[in-house]
Amino acid sequence: MLFQKVIAMDIRMKLINDVSNALCGIVDNNMIDLVQDVLTIKLNNYELQERCTELVVCDNSSEKILKKFLATKRIEGIADSTLRRYAEVNRELIEFIGKPLGEITTYDLRFYLSLRKQKGNISNRTLDGMRRCYSSFFSWLNAEGIISKNPCAALSRIKYKKDVKKPFSAIELEKIRNSCDNIRDLAIIDFLYCTGCRVSEVSRLDISDIDFEHMGCTVLGKGNKERIVYLTEVAAMHLQEYLNTRKDCSDALFVGKGGKRLSKNGIEALLKRLGKRANVENVHPHRYRRTLATNLLDRGMRIQDVAIILGHADLKTTQIYCYISQKNVENSYRKYIS
Repeated sequence: MLFQKVIAMDIRMKLINDVSNALCGIVDNNMIDLVQDVLTIKLNNYELQERCTELVVCDNSSEKILKKFLATKRIEGIADSTLRRYAEVNRELIEFIGKPLGEITTYDLRFYLSLRKQKGNISNRTLDGMRRCYSSFFSWLNAEGIISKNPCAALSRIKYKKDVKKPFSAIELEKIRNSCDNIRDLAIIDFLYCTGCRVSEVSRLDISDIDFEHMGCTVLGKGNKERIVYLTEVAAMHLQEYLNTRKDCSDALFVGKGGKRLSKNGIEALLKRLGKRANVENVHPHRYRRTLATNLLDRGMRIQDVAIILGHADLKTTQIYCYISQKNVENSYRKYIS
């Protein structure tokens, strides 16, 4: 009994010391002394047990269930990159908490996120991304009847500052086009802008996906959903000129050295080089997608139609993509108020 009391006393003192150290630099020493005195008195009425936060090996049943979740999401058409993120984030959580899935609580999740924020110095944007990964996993567990209560249901969205991502200006678009020193690069640039395709979609395209007669292209997007995107006359002309220069037998729409399909990373590296050559900052494929969406809306296209072009199931996603300049807001206001 005496031994247990000594252990309990050690835990209390450790807690008091931890709190005192955390307050250093935040409050003065007099306040820290006062906090120590209050904690010493009040904690004497409680039995404390130190929680183990060491990493433990994920038990086989949890690992098997996680793999079933990933397999289900793969069937639903979730992108491989998203699946890898689901696996990494949820596996780290399960290993850290060290409980059966049905015993994980909202407090466990909050504690872990708080610890990652404190120890890992990561942003709120990243934390909220982790929260979304947990939410997807535990919502599935709850829907499948594996757990009786979803601990993520009471986990609020983590707020973070959303940076305004501007589209290319007309001058920037022209500078990048002028920096192209071969027909392939020009064809890629024009294709990215006029279709608004994701870079992964462009990389997967075959020549047979292009319909020059109807100036369109069949794209396989997220969730293996097909959609039609359209070509401008200039983009179609440059694409045809590029294909006419090809000597390889590849089915791929865009190829690199040796006639091999140009990868996602290859396209991204190309745009980075073109941006540097054109002296334009932040040049990447997704910015072309954002620029197309913004320009179409600015010129009067319905947001529902823009969403179809981009392959968005939710209009809120399309709204996030579009940059609305304050000048356009002012012009719209002047038009309707007068």
